[in-house]
Amino acid sequence: MIATYIISSMTIVGMTLSFFLFPQLKLYGKKVDTYWIVTLLGALLILVTHIDTDEVILRLFVENNSTNPLKIIVLFLSLTFISKFLDSVGLFGFLATRVGRIGKGNQFVLFTVFFFLISTLTILTNNDIIIIVTPIIIYFAKACKANPVPYLVMVCFVLNTLSTTFLTTNVSNLYLGSFFDISYFDYFKKLTPVSLLMMVLLYGLLLLVFRKQLKGRIDPAVEKEPIKDRFLLAVGLIALGGTTILLILSNVIAVEMYLITFGFALFDLLVAIAYCLLKKKDRLYVTKPLKSLPYEFIPFLTSMFVIISALNQTPLLSQIGELFNRIESPALETFAYGVTSALSANLVNNVPMSLLFGDILNAAQTTNLDNVYACILASNVCALITPCGALSSLMFIRICKENGVPFGYGYYLRFAPLGLLLLLSGIGLILLF
Repeated sequence: MIATYIISSMTIVGMTLSFFLFPQLKLYGKKVDTYWIVTLLGALLILVTHIDTDEVILRLFVENNSTNPLKIIVLFLSLTFISKFLDSVGLFGFLATRVGRIGKGNQFVLFTVFFFLISTLTILTNNDIIIIVTPIIIYFAKACKANPVPYLVMVCFVLNTLSTTFLTTNVSNLYLGSFFDISYFDYFKKLTPVSLLMMVLLYGLLLLVFRKQLKGRIDPAVEKEPIKDRFLLAVGLIALGGTTILLILSNVIAVEMYLITFGFALFDLLVAIAYCLLKKKDRLYVTKPLKSLPYEFIPFLTSMFVIISALNQTPLLSQIGELFNRIESPALETFAYGVTSALSANLVNNVPMSLLFGDILNAAQTTNLDNVYACILASNVCALITPCGALSSLMFIRICKENGVPFGYGYYLRFAPLGLLLLLSGIGLILLF
């Protein structure tokens, strides 16, 4: 038991430090993220030192339930592929450059249109499109000679706030929702209104914070970005629409969500392969989405499942659950879960936090689903407090650095009070609905 605590704490500390001190290593001429290497080593140490319980830990990966980590990985990578496929045919670039011509240089108009465009894209796909949207915004700002900060902060905040909208817009939503048997429709009734109200609140707060920077007019002469292939665009939109509709109906049609997303991702892939071969089109439509998938998520998530499963066999999680149970007020208990899970996510990242708090909530035998919804909300908004809260915010900082925009960790923390305000407001809205 002591060995579990030591290895788990060392892994979490090592992963957190890796984000700041050694985020990447160069292996065979390629840059490799270190956070998943640290967690993988920690998981291997757990398995080596817990041979007697390895069977219990590894059973997670063969059980036929919605919280099987392999199903979550398939679902996450499939959704990401569908998003990246649409980007490869030029949809996001097309939308951004068209938006850049709206308003004739009036930044308030441009900011508003970008805000709701990115909100819509996040709701329809997931917050991992930060990889796609951030370079587009930087390109737009440089082309128009505009201050990129208001637009970049808006991108980061929109993606990590609106990712609460649906069960599928963030992997942590999926995990906690599946763990507590929350259906797509039940999630929709509870958190979708909360997310949309937070969107309105966020829009007003951003305009208030950046009102001076958005006063000046800019040159809207942004070069038009064409759709690269209209047939493949139609294929991608069919996959996106079909995925969204069937996920909403997944409980009614009794098909698991990972099978739906995998099926439409495979549809995109096979149609694109056949089309490129028959029409002798550029294979980048196929290879680019496949190469850019976040494959490091596979060892990262599986490793964290192993570590959290090992912790679940100790009294720690039940003891934490008992502490929460001592809070007499249901509202205060919900706030306690939301705030502590958000702070925990900034220590261990939001996906491991979801695994951890899923077991804590289960150990506490919570009957108040508002506590679960508060943790789901926190798993998204936590990325607005520090960049360590989620992989999306870490990727955001890296993309800014690679494109010559000085948006480091220290500057990011300036906007932490805004993130905390959104967190507390969101928990309050959960209690109202």
